[in-house]
Amino acid sequence: MSASETRLRIENEILARQERKYSEEEQANHLMNLLMENYPLLSASVIALDPEGGGVSVFGQRGLSGHFIKEMYARKDQPLIAAALKGEVEVSGNDARAKSPGFRLEHDYKVLYAVPCRLQGETLGVFVVDSMHPDLLTQETRHDFLAYARISTLFLALRNLQKKVSRVPDVDMVTGLFTFKFFHEVLHREMTRGKKFGHSAALMFLKVRNLREMNEVYGHVPADRALAEVAARIRSSLREVDYVSRSGGNIYVVMPGTNKADAQKTAMKIVEGMNSSPVGQGDIRLTLAIGIATFPKDGDSEKVLIPHVESMVHESMRKGGNAVSVFKE
Repeated sequence: MSASETRLRIENEILARQERKYSEEEQANHLMNLLMENYPLLSASVIALDPEGGGVSVFGQRGLSGHFIKEMYARKDQPLIAAALKGEVEVSGNDARAKSPGFRLEHDYKVLYAVPCRLQGETLGVFVVDSMHPDLLTQETRHDFLAYARISTLFLALRNLQKKVSRVPDVDMVTGLFTFKFFHEVLHREMTRGKKFGHSAALMFLKVRNLREMNEVYGHVPADRALAEVAARIRSSLREVDYVSRSGGNIYVVMPGTNKADAQKTAMKIVEGMNSSPVGQGDIRLTLAIGIATFPKDGDSEKVLIPHVESMVHESMRKGGNAVSVFKE
């Protein structure tokens, strides 16, 4: 079978699988498996670029060990991937880069080929193959690998689109904040990212007190208006990268990459604003009982972290007025 026939067979098999319910990752892994079966490769992989965090992850691969992948996530400098994100990389013959640990994945090799996965000007990741076959990179096989990289790019784009669609948040109509469902999605995502890349995150819960009393005395329209004002003040004290959600009289904030001291400073800024310019109507004033805890210091899972921050909200409620309590490990 000729090289062109091999490529056509692989492309047809991958495209035919699109009719069935395979995820984009499953499709990418199947493509890598076909490449390993039909070309003399040590490994074949697609490395995805995280559009938000700037890190990388293995989207599809064959030939790499789990131990290597785990170590790759821990590395800060990855020269091969950095070079491949910029443009086509070919290492063969007497190229000195073949001797550099930073210019390989898991194996020593004779030939390495990497190319960016780009769609409409956006770089989504890189496609990488390596081999001990010194004559692998003929003009024909380079064309083959470019075609497989383009197929991989479509899988990356579909995966990213699915993520964007699934992350479209429900917005609370009263405050314009995200809903409680979105809070859990964001918290799970930030904790997963934190475990992978060593990032911290602060969790701040704010209970709006006296909201029920205002609703009972003055009605839901003034109460909603006051709640929206409190939400706007909280939002204005946060960074653009922070996520704020609301459920009833509770407001939940996820602050990526934030330590406890900085989260406390933000909370105190909110308290000072509420004290200097109270929100309410008549004799009823809304106040905030605020609790703070951080990942991973105060808990490395939602089951541990959330009860800790909730206990700090209760502590602030005992203090009365606008108050902040920070979990002490």
